[in-house]
Amino acid sequence: MIDKIPPIDAVYWNRLKKSDVQSLGYFYDKYVDRLFIAAMRITDNRELAKDTIQEVFIELWNYRNTLGDIIHSYSYLIKVMRSILFKKLKKENRISRSPLDESFAFSEQSIEDIIISADIDKEKKSRLHRALSNLTSRQKLVLEMRFYQGLSYDQIADKLSMNYQSVNNLAFRTILRLRNQLHIFLIFTYIAVSV
Repeated sequence: MIDKIPPIDAVYWNRLKKSDVQSLGYFYDKYVDRLFIAAMRITDNRELAKDTIQEVFIELWNYRNTLGDIIHSYSYLIKVMRSILFKKLKKENRISRSPLDESFAFSEQSIEDIIISADIDKEKKSRLHRALSNLTSRQKLVLEMRFYQGLSYDQIADKLSMNYQSVNNLAFRTILRLRNQLHIFLIFTYIAVSV
């Protein structure tokens, strides 16, 4: 349920393909801050990051008629942003290799470390899915509405016919429960890797 594209995003992707400019505004408003933060992790040049983000949305508009089915909005936008940003950096001679080469050039991990990391990542995902499956349907719904649909607690309260404080408390307790379950796993993982 949580891995799916938020239904509202699917509606806006379809509208964008039909040249609805308001749908572009929807994606801009929803994702611009997260994209900017991701761009700033790659470059410390704020202006370059801003220009890149603007180009992401220009490209979305220019290629709207050729867009395929987008399953994960944020992941798709991140890929577009990274592609544009790395091209700009390469043009400025700030990087001399492809982004993939660049990441491997600075990696001093052995094959064994990489395999262990992959196993740990797989176990983290499995643990997260198990923790999520232990939540009530209302807890899952609040998390989905808050973090995948991007709704505020006020909007969630309206949709679920609950008061604001109840929604806030439910979200807080749910996140705390997930954090505690995953924290215990991380402690055991750290101990196992350190041995």
